[in-house]
Amino acid sequence: MLPYFSLSSFKIGPLNVYVLGLFMALGAIVSFLYALRVGKKQGLSSDLIFNLFAWILVGIVLGARTGFIIQFPNYYLKNPMEVFSVTEGGITFYGGLFGGFLAFWLYFRIKKLSSNLFWKTADLICLSLPLGIIVGRIGCFLLNDHQGRETNLPWGIIWPDGVVRHPVALYLILNGAILFIVLNAARKYLKKSGQIFWLFLFLYGLTRFLLDFTRSKETLLSDPSFLIFSFPQWISLATGLFAGYWLWRRGLSQ
Repeated sequence: MLPYFSLSSFKIGPLNVYVLGLFMALGAIVSFLYALRVGKKQGLSSDLIFNLFAWILVGIVLGARTGFIIQFPNYYLKNPMEVFSVTEGGITFYGGLFGGFLAFWLYFRIKKLSSNLFWKTADLICLSLPLGIIVGRIGCFLLNDHQGRETNLPWGIIWPDGVVRHPVALYLILNGAILFIVLNAARKYLKKSGQIFWLFLFLYGLTRFLLDFTRSKETLLSDPSFLIFSFPQWISLATGLFAGYWLWRRGLSQ
């Protein structure tokens, strides 16, 4: 069994460094550098990739916070100033994902770039995105803020209350690693622009749907549930099925 631990921040001189923010930033850098490397081989402009990542990062930050607030409207209507308490946590992966893709789409619309370049670059972003997930989730693992359901598996974490729980963040790290391997292997066979983009959304949506069964529903601000699934699970399922349909359509198109 793994012992419980939680590292939320540390000091470097007078500077207080937040672990989650640090690893999210590192994840963005690693993802950017990989996209730059692969994009160069594909003949994509370094300036285009840099500008896109700048837009995407803004979209991720705004979307991640907005997504969390939308999940708990009653809480934030009663505590409106808490909307700005970003250092207290409260972000969602899907909010950041959709916010980033919205910023990506807006950039291409404003710059009036070609549809073919849009899909080619979308594939590139999705090839590098799992690396950002891996590094960013290391911050979640160190923070240990994802309380898992009870388990008797040997890699469970013994929480302060003595209950052994699933290491949810560790599962998400491993999932990101598997996605990175699968997507980079698949690009040798999926030659049509846009296929890697839809494959990423398909695989992430379905794997995240399954992994969320290991998350606890006992925390104060745990994910709200509708019928038998949590809110993120419904989003995961819808994302996976929608992406699967368009991946199939993309494969049929000439």
